[in-house]
Order: sequence, then C-alpha cells, then structure tokens
Amino acid sequence: MKRLAVLVLMFLWTLLSLSANETVRLSVGEWVPYTSEDKNKGRVGQTIVTAAFKLENIDVLYEYNAWQKSFKDALEAKSEGTFPWSKTKERLKDFYYSKLPIAKSKTVFFSLKKTNFEWSDYDDLKKYKFGDVTGFKASKFLSDKGLDVVNVDTEAKNLKKLLAGEIDVTTSGYLVGNNLIKTLFTAQEAEMFTSHKKEVFPETGFYILISKKHPRGQELIKIFDKGFLKLLKSGELVKIMKASMK
Repeated sequence: MKRLAVLVLMFLWTLLSLSANETVRLSVGEWVPYTSEDKNKGRVGQTIVTAAFKLENIDVLYEYNAWQKSFKDALEAKSEGTFPWSKTKERLKDFYYSKLPIAKSKTVFFSLKKTNFEWSDYDDLKKYKFGDVTGFKASKFLSDKGLDVVNVDTEAKNLKKLLAGEIDVTTSGYLVGNNLIKTLFTAQEAEMFTSHKKEVFPETGFYILISKKHPRGQELIKIFDKGFLKLLKSGELVKIMKASMK
C-alpha cells in the first residue's frame, strides 16, 4: 500500500513538472513607460514581452539593475536576455536580436528653458555640455560627432544634473524623458524643462537581445519571435499598446 502511495505521488509530480511553464530571467532597468520595478508605473514593454513568451508556455522573471549592469549580465549570459535596446553594429556582434521591434521611440534633446537651446545641425551643438547614459546609443552617437559628453548610469541622474546646472543638454526617449520629469520633480521644477521636436537621430526600434554566449540563445530568440508574431496577428499587441495610453 505504501509502495502504491509513493508511485502515485511520483506520477502526480511528473504530471506537474510536465505542465509547469519554463521560466526565463530577463535583466532590465528603469525606463518608464516601457520597463519599471514599480508595477504602478508604466511598463508596456514588459507586458508585451511577458505576453509573447507566455504564448509559447514560458514565464518571465525580471531582474532590475542599472542599465549598464543589466546589459553586462545579458552579454555574459548571466540572464537569458535584456530589452529594450536599439540595433547597433557593435551589439549585433554579440547578440541575437528579435526579428521585429517590440516598441519604437523617438530620441530628443532635453534642456532647461532658460538655456535657449536650438540646433539645426551637429556643429551647432559643440558649445554645449551633454549628459548621457553609459552604453546607450545616443551617448556613442554624440561622442562620435566630437561633442562633450559626460556619462552616468541613469537618465534620472542626467535630468537632476540639468536642473543643477552641471550639464546643458541630455537625451531621452520623448515619452520616457517627459515621464521622468513629472515623476522626479515638483510641478514648479518640471515647468523649467523643455524637450525639442527635432530628433537626435531617426526614430528607433527597440528589441529584445539574447547573448550569443547563451547555450540556448538562438533557440530562445526564435521562441520569442514566434510568440510575438502570434501576439501581433491576434490583435493583442495593439490592445496592449492602447491600454498603456489610458
């Protein structure tokens, strides 16, 4: 009887194991409204990625760190991947990219209104001191233009440095930057900031990245692509995006 009970328990355990979803760990940082450790803030990017993997019976566990560490953890395959990142030649050497972007964003300059910041070409920018984020596309882009760029590990720090007069200009996604300003500062302080219509570079797509060092990297990116395509074709992706705008 005891032997039978053990066999039944083993059978039930096997069934539970077979029915349980696999879990992947993704390393991200704070980038509202796309990613956030705070569930009350916007994190539409996480919602999209979670839903795409869920359609392929995979759960997602998020690990939150500064962006530089999140990127490094993914690069070294300490996590299964990271997002949302734009496509660059340097990153393509080390990562598998999702076929389609999970979101798109335009990157613009932010400054204080009193700076009277205006520009038409990159030569106009050489008189300004810029702040950016280590590892972000905009940081390298501006440095390659010969501009004075000081890097930190978060966009929030750059906006605080703007207010303190330590830098003249910083970059951010239009939605991300304006969201941070509303969150970080009083209404009176927020009124001192402005963003600029002219994009730093053309609108960027953001992707999920999985390191080529990961033993299942190519397999996992194909699984994500499959789930994301299902999400897109079903109309659920559009519903998620619309819900995030309410």
